[in-house]
Amino acid sequence: MAIEETIIIGAGPAGLACASALRAKSCPSVVLEAADKLAASWRRHYDRLHLHTEKRHSALPGRPMPAGFPKYPSRLQIIDYLEDYARANDLHVIAGKMVTCVRKKANWIVETADGDVLEARTVIIATGLSNSPVRPHWTGQDTFKGNIIHSCEYRNAFDLNAGRILVVGFGNSAGEIALECAEAGLEVAMSVRGPVNIVPREMFGVSTATIAIAQQHLPYRLVDAVNAPLLHLRYRDIEGMGLTRSKQGPLTTMIERGRTPLIDIGTIAKMRDGRIKVFPSIEISDGSSVLFTNGQSAEFDAIVQATGYTPSLDTLLPDLAERLPDGGRPARSELHPAKDGLYFCGFNAATTGLLRQIGIEARLIANSIAETKSASI
Repeated sequence: MAIEETIIIGAGPAGLACASALRAKSCPSVVLEAADKLAASWRRHYDRLHLHTEKRHSALPGRPMPAGFPKYPSRLQIIDYLEDYARANDLHVIAGKMVTCVRKKANWIVETADGDVLEARTVIIATGLSNSPVRPHWTGQDTFKGNIIHSCEYRNAFDLNAGRILVVGFGNSAGEIALECAEAGLEVAMSVRGPVNIVPREMFGVSTATIAIAQQHLPYRLVDAVNAPLLHLRYRDIEGMGLTRSKQGPLTTMIERGRTPLIDIGTIAKMRDGRIKVFPSIEISDGSSVLFTNGQSAEFDAIVQATGYTPSLDTLLPDLAERLPDGGRPARSELHPAKDGLYFCGFNAATTGLLRQIGIEARLIANSIAETKSASI
């Protein structure tokens, strides 16, 4: 059995960026992708999705985004970019190759669903944070008369074929889905479980990601303290809409709790004009009626669970509990936890933009692998 230098699991932005960065270091790699095409997660996102970070901050290593792209590229444009990125860098991507197990022996053993057993000196897991959808359950859920879908199954407001929509969650998918449904003339409500952080996509014409990049070397609590007055002024009325403001700032919440803020592209304005109503957590449902924890109830035709994802690394790593005791994922900014040739890319959410962060991580991983290779020669 031939030994690969590096096997990369996942042909999304993180996997492709790592392969390109390794190629720049003359380190060969092969990328294994479970789906039949690369960029699978971008293909299954809802239709209207756009980047929330500027294209100039979102390019992967070695290839800027096309000049013809808008400031915030669309989902389809990102797919085109990633396909072009793989072609231009001559990356070795094998689609339809689902990895089922990664385990350490003398080298790394990678097993696939079709029975292949591969061996590699190093492995990069680039499947990301959004691997398996989280689907909450509540009492009476089975009696709901309409459709209950996860945001990964949502495409657009028209396809819901419903007039009264409840969106569960308050992340970016939840905010954008609720906004689209409200713009489509549907009756929309959001079920929001706990305290929230909200940041605008831009402030004074400058993207918040650009501001975050300028502030990235400051202590994160100081950054939140500096930004708090402006954010409070911008969203000073959210308590009156039924939301609870988080006592911790958006950067603190992201770093310490792994929760990203809502990047507001119009959702809050629709709440202000009454087009999007806000309720707390669901207590129980009975047919089309949903009762919330504050005693209020309302009727809905469809429910969209925009409740996030888990990395589901336990499906790949049989020793996950011992290897990654910190909630089953790498600790923040830890790309090579055990220093044994197993790397992780794309598991760090960042206010400076996930694609930008992926590019930084890919270069660091490629440097590490190249240095290890040189040391062993």
